[in-house]
Amino acid sequence: MPKEKQKTGPLADSGFIDRNELARRLCCSIGSVHNYCKSGKIAHIKLGRRVVFDWDTVRQQLLRQSR
Repeated sequence: MPKEKQKTGPLADSGFIDRNELARRLCCSIGSVHNYCKSGKIAHIKLGRRVVFDWDTVRQQLLRQSR
């Protein structure tokens, strides 16, 4: 069984994820994540050149839109 990569660093403990992890969880491309952010479908936080996401907030937002 392959081991899952452990995230380290200051954002790992806070519950925030990056674009790559969000794309993996949503089974979509990083470009799609960018487009969802740009259109306002997904809440994001911009830290300089980095963009991070709170998974719980994104999940709630997507569930609200699907109803």
